[in-house]
Amino acid sequence: MLYCEKCRMMAENGRCDSCKGKGPLRQPLDNDPVLLAKTDQVSAAMLEGILQDEGVPFLKEGRMGAGMTTWAGGMLEEYSFYVPYGVLNQAAELAKVVFDGAPDPLAEDALEDEDMEELEELTEQEEEDMPF
Repeated sequence: MLYCEKCRMMAENGRCDSCKGKGPLRQPLDNDPVLLAKTDQVSAAMLEGILQDEGVPFLKEGRMGAGMTTWAGGMLEEYSFYVPYGVLNQAAELAKVVFDGAPDPLAEDALEDEDMEELEELTEQEEEDMPF
């Protein structure tokens, strides 16, 4: 994959999808900033914490800017996270926790066998205690 200097993104198929091929493409260098994610305020706070905890360098840019965000509110802001190309894979793995790697607490397979047995016992006790 090639690097688009204008968009700071990786371009597949020799053409940047973001700028429609208007930016110069070249081989990426380890310190080139590459777009990791665009996200809302809540997810941005989680991603920022994870990257900081793991020591991954990043740049967080808001779309509206600090003045507009202060005036309009942070919930309208969209943040772009850029990481050096050299740590892109590591950062992408960490980002999965925020975007699609969180376990579903309602999924049946998320419960251990012991937890499932305890839940069934509690349900049976509640049914026995019901007066009707």
